[in-house]
Amino acid sequence: PVFILAGLLVHCVFLASIFDIYFTSPLVHGMTPQQAPLPPPARRLVLFVADGLRADALFELDSSGAPRAPFLRSILENNGSWGISHTRVPTESRPGHVALIAGFYEDVSAVAKGWKENPVQFDSVFNESKYTWSWGSPDILPMFAKGASGDHVYTFCYTAESEDFGAQDAAKLDSWVFDHVKGFFTSSRNNQTLYSALNEEKVVLFLHLLGIDTNGHAHRPNSREYKENIKKVDEGVKEIASMLENFYGNDGKTAFILTSDHGMTDWGSHGAGHPSETLTPLIAWGAGVNYPQRVASQFFEDSFLKEWKLENLKRLDVNQADIAPLMASLIGVPFPLNSVGTLPLEYLNSSAHFKAESMFTNTVQILEQFKVKMTQKKETTLSFLFTPFKPLSDSEQINFLKKTRLYIQREKYDEAVSLCKTLINLALEGLSYYHTYDRLFLGLSIAMGFMGWTAYVILVIVKTHTNLAKAAQSHGKESTILLYSFAFVGTIIAFFLLIQTCPWTYYIYCLLPVLVWYAVVKELHVIQNVAANLSSLPVGQSVGFLSVCALGIEILVFSFFYRSTLAIGLLVLAGWPVITQLYVQAKTTTLIWILLCVLLAIFPLMPVVGREPNIPLVTAAGLLTLLISCSSLASLCKSKNKCVNNEDLKVHLYQV
Repeated sequence: PVFILAGLLVHCVFLASIFDIYFTSPLVHGMTPQQAPLPPPARRLVLFVADGLRADALFELDSSGAPRAPFLRSILENNGSWGISHTRVPTESRPGHVALIAGFYEDVSAVAKGWKENPVQFDSVFNESKYTWSWGSPDILPMFAKGASGDHVYTFCYTAESEDFGAQDAAKLDSWVFDHVKGFFTSSRNNQTLYSALNEEKVVLFLHLLGIDTNGHAHRPNSREYKENIKKVDEGVKEIASMLENFYGNDGKTAFILTSDHGMTDWGSHGAGHPSETLTPLIAWGAGVNYPQRVASQFFEDSFLKEWKLENLKRLDVNQADIAPLMASLIGVPFPLNSVGTLPLEYLNSSAHFKAESMFTNTVQILEQFKVKMTQKKETTLSFLFTPFKPLSDSEQINFLKKTRLYIQREKYDEAVSLCKTLINLALEGLSYYHTYDRLFLGLSIAMGFMGWTAYVILVIVKTHTNLAKAAQSHGKESTILLYSFAFVGTIIAFFLLIQTCPWTYYIYCLLPVLVWYAVVKELHVIQNVAANLSSLPVGQSVGFLSVCALGIEILVFSFFYRSTLAIGLLVLAGWPVITQLYVQAKTTTLIWILLCVLLAIFPLMPVVGREPNIPLVTAAGLLTLLISCSSLASLCKSKNKCVNNEDLKVHLYQV
């Protein structure tokens, strides 16, 4: 019981270490907001996010050669700029919206919250705006209002019960949004306070359109419902754009952006990294946005341009987080403090001076995060152990910034932009460097602990089931010296962790290897006997055994990346009775074993996610497993084999 309890505790530590090593929040706080000094081109921004909209579903032509979204097609051909926004895993709604509006990718520490909310507060374009009004899903809107400072982010949501994946027409969710936006602006004419607020600068209007995503889950992206929903969104966007232009007297100060948080697979799922999930549309038009750029040819690795008949319109691809600085630049608000996006200058229709100043602001904003991250790590590391990010030392930062500012003053804007992009790339590399600074150290500690525990388990098995442990025990003096030696090592480790003010979990990760390796070294006489016994075996047999073990481990590792490798391992297992001559002793059992292994080998070759659930198959498999197990248990109970003891029967029963 003590050994089992120790094993549970050790494995709990190993599991918890994953969160400290890989799932820590990359966000830092304490930066100063950065805003471009020149007046922005737009007074207000309208952001349409069509949840679950694939790029190909919007841009491709239908079977008759007509665009699926006529209004948006006319915009990208005559009035605005377009491209593909590349999202990142996990392709879920909340992470996608955070990337769009706050400018950073998934905070992996959100795994502890089931990916449903950000565990760390963050800044966003909405927070930096003067006023933001938003309409849509109760799953998305509240998190941006919750993190906003002050009372200037307003949300209008339908009920959670409205989000019915089994509904015949989920497009009504989008109709709800469009209708409420129209009603809101109509009512504002009778509300002077609201009317005045809507006419302020730095205003954001956010329309979250969930219908496409809901229809995609319920009916699949190739369904009539999904495609019809795209048409309804296109019509709704056209109506809202026209209504806003009329409301503001066609002042030419409204910028529009339409994009999506993620795509969707052909079978209606999302979350992974398939191109159908990561490629989303981006269309921008209005104040401050470039007009379509005609080109003779352009090169992309994919063949989408030809499929979509857009070969002669310049495609401007961005990373999803780049949209946040684009929005901030258009309406002149500070860049979100935690944004890691790079301003896509080709979308801007403004002076070279404005572009250079905006890019410089973007650079300083990202550099601020780098400085805070570096300072935090420096404060918790001994000076002689601290290794700075050499490509971006303090002097290098100052030189870069001085040189960029000089280029701008001398109106060498292209050179300034080029230098800014270099500095942004270095700062992002530095952010990653400091975020993963302790990863190697913690990873080695856990690896040492894991190897030590594995060695100890092997020794326990050897002591329990063999005669190799029968040898003279260590002398009391040797045991005392060993104990003091490991205690000294543990004290030194704890002291170093203490003066670096490390979290308490670090003590567990670093001291666990000391404990388990002490338990291993205590059994040195057993290790010596095992080594002597192994050395007496034929070299070929030992090498063969180790090679098979190594191959099995490699197949398991490869299966994380290529599932089909599991089929190879199962086929090898199918041939095991034949190789070991067990076939001669039990032909029937061997044939059943081979058949079942071959059947199981088919499973890793099948698609990861099927189009339809097959509950009867899963239920039948569970019942069959139970039946075979019970039959085996009954067979063991009737067996007259003395090797089968009560303990084995208990274990088998527990497994069933």
